[in-house]
Formats: sequence, structure tokens, C-alpha cells
Amino acid sequence: MSNLRLINETEITSSVSSVDITDVFSADFDIYKIVIPQMVTTGVASTDVAYRFINSSGSIISSSNYDWASLGLLAYNPFQENKATGETYIRKLGQADQEPEGVGIASYIFNPFSSSSYTFTLWQSSYSFGSGKGGTKGIGVLKQTNSITGIQLYAVSQTRPFDEGIVRTYGLRVDS
Repeated sequence: MSNLRLINETEITSSVSSVDITDVFSADFDIYKIVIPQMVTTGVASTDVAYRFINSSGSIISSSNYDWASLGLLAYNPFQENKATGETYIRKLGQADQEPEGVGIASYIFNPFSSSSYTFTLWQSSYSFGSGKGGTKGIGVLKQTNSITGIQLYAVSQTRPFDEGIVRTYGLRVDS
């Protein structure tokens, strides 16, 4: 029996610059897994996929309290180290590009619903675009002690929105 429990599946079917996935984090789980098998974008260039958290009041947290770091693993170039503090989102989850290319992302979120601890995340992704293939591994934190109930996926380049994709949210059950 799997310890992953599917909580939500959201499908992207038209061009949007952000996708809000609400009411998925609760006291039922401490660890969540977000899986995006493939996401593609419009336009002639790719866009960074980022996310923000949504608090229990339904508001998107866009204050400058996100820190993140990632390592770009590129087939055609040396590693790329990226990091930022005091950002308004967690960035560099991967690069969404045109069909048939795109990005696949697996991300873990730790203690989002707890109002007494920071919300941490880690992720890895795989993507393909015009100049080659690559991947990313990263970590991030929201340095606020809000109760988080959802997540917003965000296209950093608003001129190249997400065209299609599936976002699955799982709760990770820990057997005692």
C-alpha cells in the first residue's frame, strides 16, 4: 500500500500566467508531494516556473520572505548555481517551454499547515528546450509562520503563460 494519498489534480487547459491550487494542505499531513508530469508554455522562449504559497485566509503570500537556492544541471553547459533571499516567490523550479518539450517537476512541501514553523520545500525537475536538455535541484523556505493551505504556480515571464499541464498534490502518510 502506498503512503501517498492523492488530494487534488488540477489540469491546465488554456493559457494562464498562474494557477492557484487551494485547500490542499491541512492538519492531516506534515509532508506533501507536488507532481507535474509535464507543463508547456506558449511563445518562442521558455519561462521559469515559480511558486508562492496561499495562506488559510486564501491570500497569496507575495511578501519578500522567500529564500531559495538551486543548481541547474545542464547537458550543454557547466552547472548553474542560482540563489536569492528576500524574494516574492520561489523560483527556478524548472523551465517550461513549447510543446512537445516542457518541464516535469517533483516537489516536496514540509509543514505547510503548521502556524508555528516555517514552510520548507525541495524539488527536482527535468526539462527540454531548443538549446538542449537540463534539470534542476533546489531548496526553498517561506520565512513566515503562517498556516499555508495552498500553492500558486507562477510563470515568471508573464508574456509566456502556461498552456497545458497537470498538477497533482499528494499527502505523504507516515505509518507509526
